[in-house]
Amino acid sequence: MQIPPALRPILTMLLMLISSTGYSYVLETTLHRPADMSAQVDLLCTHPMQDRHQWIDETQTLLAQTSCRAAIWLDSLFGNDLDLSHTQRTNGYLEIAGLESQIDGFKPRIRFRVSMDLPNLKNRVSAFLGRDSEEDFIKGRTEAFGLRSQFPRVNNSDQWLAGLGYALPGSQRLSANLKIGASNLTSPRVFLRGRLHYNLYADNENVLYVSATPFWQTYDGLGITFNGDFSRILTPRLLLRFSEVGTLSARTIGMDWLSAVILYQNLNHARAMAYQLFVRGDTGTDIGVFEYGARLLYRHPLIAQKLFLEPTLGYSWPRFDRPTPRQGSYEIGLGIEIPFGQPSAP
Repeated sequence: MQIPPALRPILTMLLMLISSTGYSYVLETTLHRPADMSAQVDLLCTHPMQDRHQWIDETQTLLAQTSCRAAIWLDSLFGNDLDLSHTQRTNGYLEIAGLESQIDGFKPRIRFRVSMDLPNLKNRVSAFLGRDSEEDFIKGRTEAFGLRSQFPRVNNSDQWLAGLGYALPGSQRLSANLKIGASNLTSPRVFLRGRLHYNLYADNENVLYVSATPFWQTYDGLGITFNGDFSRILTPRLLLRFSEVGTLSARTIGMDWLSAVILYQNLNHARAMAYQLFVRGDTGTDIGVFEYGARLLYRHPLIAQKLFLEPTLGYSWPRFDRPTPRQGSYEIGLGIEIPFGQPSAP
């Protein structure tokens, strides 16, 4: 399958944007290694390309190799015993999306995320770098629906984020981790985030878990996000999920909450649909419920494991203040995603 010509200039512009941040330049110029080490790094970070999709292969390979070399360089800062085969397990994605809303108009979005293992720190520390919703990432709300597009909200503010994560000792039922980092290149803000995840019940068809995510940021101060989630396999192709999320912070009067019901449908060949009903609001406002509606997301591989298309369609009834009557609003979105790298070992 050939890449549609209309997508090529968009992806090219994205790569130019990433290069303009200096990310690739800094990584390449700081990788000063002996000749034998450099050769070994180049060999380990080499990703094979296929002739069928040369253009997208080059894009994916550039991202994977740059991230792999960055992981090896960063891990070497904490020790000389490099586990190169483990460090090369670096993975991430690039996403370009646009959302047209009846109320807010058109909002473009570019997101990028890369995760790196650091084996010199006993395989419990990892590094992350990306551009994502600053508020949702720090407050631990990005995993609420298990979809990367997250049925995007147009009022989200995307920022560059970077930092380190530490996985605490846990078990099959209980896990915990800590993240520390900074966001916003123009006016850096430090943040610290923890996460405690507990599986209350699990069998072959049902999973019930709760989580708590305390956080602190120089701008928002202290806060905590609570999440309860129940999933049930209805058929081999259908999964039903109920999710409740609520956030308390020093800058809010009440709880910012979101309730959602999502039906996931497996269409085979890496294709999938997600149907969502949602209600969100804030207990500290006189409105209470400030939006409810429904959304539909479709995920389709344009090129298997290389390029995905994600159109979205939704309709909701928002209300921002009491004097303004609630009015319906459509939203139409389209995104493309390029995954790269190798997943970390479990």
